[in-house]
Amino acid sequence: MIGKMFLSGVALVASLLGCGVCAAQDASVLVPSDASVVVRVNSGRILDKMGGDAFVARIMEAAGEAADGRIAEPREWGVDLDRPVYVAVSGGGEAVSVLMSMADAGRFGSMVEDMLEKKVRRRAGVACVEDDDLYVVFDSQYAVMGVAEGRHDADMWRDVLKRGGHRDAGLATKGFARMSASDADVVMLVSGSVAAEDDDLAVLKGFYGDDMPLEDISVVWSLVSGGGVAEMHYDVVAESDAAARYIKENTAGVRRVAGRYADCIPASSMMVLYSAIDGERIAEMLARTGLFDKDGDSSQLRGLLSSVAGDVALVVGSPVADGTSVSLPATLMAQVRNRSLLEFFREKVGDGLVEKTSDGYVIDNNGTKIWMACRDGDMVITTIEGMASLPAAASPSAAPCCREGYGGLSLDVRQVMAAAGPLLGMLDSDGRVVSLLSRIESVESIADRPDSARCTVRLCDGCDNIYLIMAEAVDMLRATSEDDAAEE
Repeated sequence: MIGKMFLSGVALVASLLGCGVCAAQDASVLVPSDASVVVRVNSGRILDKMGGDAFVARIMEAAGEAADGRIAEPREWGVDLDRPVYVAVSGGGEAVSVLMSMADAGRFGSMVEDMLEKKVRRRAGVACVEDDDLYVVFDSQYAVMGVAEGRHDADMWRDVLKRGGHRDAGLATKGFARMSASDADVVMLVSGSVAAEDDDLAVLKGFYGDDMPLEDISVVWSLVSGGGVAEMHYDVVAESDAAARYIKENTAGVRRVAGRYADCIPASSMMVLYSAIDGERIAEMLARTGLFDKDGDSSQLRGLLSSVAGDVALVVGSPVADGTSVSLPATLMAQVRNRSLLEFFREKVGDGLVEKTSDGYVIDNNGTKIWMACRDGDMVITTIEGMASLPAAASPSAAPCCREGYGGLSLDVRQVMAAAGPLLGMLDSDGRVVSLLSRIESVESIADRPDSARCTVRLCDGCDNIYLIMAEAVDMLRATSEDDAAEE
């Protein structure tokens, strides 16, 4: 019984992944008004990118073999393949509901009866199937699946479907409106109310301040992939005026990048992390939370943070092997008001390892030299001789994070793979993981605003997508499981 339910559940999840592009009217009308987490999956589109019917057939075949029988394919479940699936979490995580649109309610009912080994009960045009673990409520338009002990039980959902959805009490928030406006493959809304009844809320407010209106702050995250690119985006959404003021006050220390160090960063860099901050404002924000007290360490920390005023860049090059030793070319550049940070690092290293120069120090750390300098408002800490003077690179980096928005990250995955090759070879003897990771060319992240960011994953093949890589990872795991079973 349990094995049959599990395997049938796998098939049902696969069928839910067959729900496609967003339609004008879909299961969003069912989303509970108190939902703190909502996920929308345009999964028919995703399955097409994963390989479509061929991928589904492989999964169904594997599930059928495990069940010693045939498992129904997604099109046989009666779910509308042109509309997305929603997963809603309510009641502090106690109630989880899967919401979907119907194509053939009769067929869907038969499949659910078989899965739960229970008969469908119908009343006033709404059908329900329940067992000790799950309930499924559906009519000719929509279906809802949930945990039997959840607060949103079958009787409540019967009433909802009779009304055609939460028309009088749906989720009407700015975050949900932002989510609905997105046509991404996957969109997730997480409201601060998810922590409202959790002990972690006290911890968060203890750090960020009692004035933190967490319950009125939402985050919307989305993912879309195709044509050799995967785009991820997140937005922080204020649900109230108080939340908007709080976000503005607590992002005031983040500045737009000026590109002060962009021409000093070589195009060949393996990683670039670029930002711009007003350290004094950030120190003031942290002081409001009570993080800084009157003891010496806190006072020094506040002073060090306040000294940073403008662009900050961390640049890492490819590791350089010299015999049995490996060095990592790395440079930290920061626009500062004074030398306090530089002197702090010197104190931590100790005078015995330091050689003084005209504008800083040279540190000999177990044979690795580190140059430190502070000149014309620029502090530099580097393992590259000559970088302390901030020379222009022969081929400056074109990474957008150096010149656009509020900074971000640029990572050359090919260089990472080359540098980590020997270690990966030991951990991945058959080379399957390496073959998947080697399809990624680079990762770039840009903060368009202090409260939002977009991340672009570029793939080596312009016809590739992130879901196809995931599909092949599933096939790889399945093959590995079969190999392990054969060895046993």
